[in-house]
Parts: sequence; structure tokens; C-alpha cells
Amino acid sequence: FQVSTFLNLASTSFTIEAWIYSTVVTGDNGIMGQCDCTSCENKCFFFLIRSSKLYVGFTLNDINGLTTLTVNTWYHIAFVYDSVTKKQVLYLNGVQDNVKSSASAYQGANGTFTVGSATFSTSTKFFNGYIDNVKISTQAKSATEVLYAASLIAYYSFDLPTATNDNGPNGLNGTAVNTAAVTGRVNEAMGFTGSSSYFQAYGFYQAGFGVNYNKPFSISMWISVSTYTSCAIVQMSTTYNGGSCFNMLGIFAYTGNAGQWVAQGYAWPAIFGSPITLNTWTHISWTFSLTDGYRLYINGVYYATTGYYSYGGTSGAITWIQIGYNFACNSAYISNAGFQGIIDEIYVHNREITAAEVSALANP
Repeated sequence: FQVSTFLNLASTSFTIEAWIYSTVVTGDNGIMGQCDCTSCENKCFFFLIRSSKLYVGFTLNDINGLTTLTVNTWYHIAFVYDSVTKKQVLYLNGVQDNVKSSASAYQGANGTFTVGSATFSTSTKFFNGYIDNVKISTQAKSATEVLYAASLIAYYSFDLPTATNDNGPNGLNGTAVNTAAVTGRVNEAMGFTGSSSYFQAYGFYQAGFGVNYNKPFSISMWISVSTYTSCAIVQMSTTYNGGSCFNMLGIFAYTGNAGQWVAQGYAWPAIFGSPITLNTWTHISWTFSLTDGYRLYINGVYYATTGYYSYGGTSGAITWIQIGYNFACNSAYISNAGFQGIIDEIYVHNREITAAEVSALANP
């Protein structure tokens, strides 16, 4: 793929980000590049996978990654050049992979910017696989900004005028059926009235029931419950109309006039949370990693964990998320019934967020 015009990145700070899925990591594989002069110092930009590691440079001014990549795996990659500090920084999945100081600026004044190939050592190197969501900006993004782009799958603020839009980096916009815009915990929120009322979005590669098993994730949101009814609040599915699906977060009502939070993972490890107070905002975070297992946080405070837990189940598909209930799924401890109440500020991450990050989300 060729950008129609020359991208002027000379003598300035810039950040280049992308998602890549490579079927070949040996040898030299060109992810993107722009070359003015193949043999001139600082005039030929290239971004490669070289011998199973990331490799970026301007020619005779290069930085190599330290992490070995594997085939058939999605990675978020980012390269930052800071013209003030004279640093090149390479990131993999939002984590610094290497840094180089005293690096001169890129000086290319011509050339076509390409995606899927790069000129390196006088020849063109091509990429085998998929490249997605390429972003180029003329600023040196911070480590926090890079981590945000790499690990936030989606963020739904439910704010007007585009309440169903994803406000995160990936644009996973959703649709809503029989919901209402209401006053939220932060600005507006989405109101749900029962079984025919739900929000749905697609594109969740790693969120509890995605392509690969035992991958970390976190789901966080504000919830205000209007009635004590056993129901599903969050579920994942392989198709827009159900397919293979399971309920992840819900309410367990045990007397008809009381209830508590319940969160469950694949193959049904579950945590029953604290009693629910009606019409009161509660912040819930549900996280997973292979080391820590499932963890439940309530109002920014750690509540309980399953401890180490490994599950062998995976949908093998990029999944849909339903909020408020939509399908009759494998349920175990969470009933297939519609949620009644209000939901706001949904964050879905592809990593186990920290206790400090949970606290920050619970104290906007």
C-alpha cells in the first residue's frame, strides 16, 4: 500500500503505530517505510521485522527490538522519535522494547511512504500477514499514550450526541436497541429496561472468550441497578445473533428483595460480590490474568479472586459484546434475563489493569 504523497517527517518528532499479524518472522520483513536515498545517513526510514525482532531506523541510525516475535500473533507496535531529547523508543504491546539516546533526526526529503514493504539495504523487503490501524502523528507520544493505544480495546462513554460510538483508539462502534439516554455517573449514560433492551458491539479479539485462551483482559463500568432481578449484564458471543456465547457479569437475586454482584469466567469459576443497593452508582472491574486468575473490584477496592486459574476454552473468533442481555447463553450462575438500570463508562482492556488503574477509573 502506498501513501499518495510524501510524508514530511524530517527534523521533527513523530510517532508511528500499527497492529501487525505476521505469518513469517525470519529474515527481513518490511512493515512500512519511506526512502529518499538508500545509502545516505538518516534519509531512508524503515520499520521491519528482522530475524524475529522489530528493527527500525533512518539508515546508519537504527534501533532493534529485544523481544522475539512469533508467527500468527497480533502485536501492537510503536516507534517514537523525540527531536527534543534525541531519543528513539521502540514499543511492543505498549511496553518499551528498547531505547536509543543521541539519535539524529530523520532527514528524508522525498520518497513514497509504503505500508507492507520497506526499502532496506538497497532492496525492497515485503511483509507477509496483516497490518491494521496504522497511525502516524508528528508528536513524540508518551509511554502512557502508547500503552493506551495498545491495550484499550474499547471505551464507551455513552455520551451524546453519539452515544453508541467507541471513544477509544479502535473505533469499535456499537448499536443500541430499546435503550435511552439518561443522566450518567459521568455526563450521559445508557438506560436499560429489560430483556429487549441491550447494547452490542463487535471486534473483541481478546476479552475473555476471544481467539486465544488464557489471555489477560479487564472489563470496567459504572452500574446503577433499579430492581432486584437475577440477570445478565455482560455477555460475549461469536456471532451478532448468538452463536456460542457465555455470560460474564450479572446480578444474583436471592430473596426477591435483595441481590448481589456475580462475575464468572469460562468454565464457570465465579465470584459472588457484595450486596447491591438499588439506584446507587457502583463501579465494577472484572480482570483476568493467568497468574492472578479472575479478580473482582467493587468501587475501586479489591474484593476477591479465584486465584491462579487456567482455562482451555476459546471461541477461536473475534467476538461480540452484549451489555444488558440479548441471548440465552451458557449461564451457570448468571441468569439469562434482561438488566434493568443504568450503565456508564465501559472500559475494555486487553490486559489485567492494576489496582491503581482500577481506583482511578472508580474515582473520575
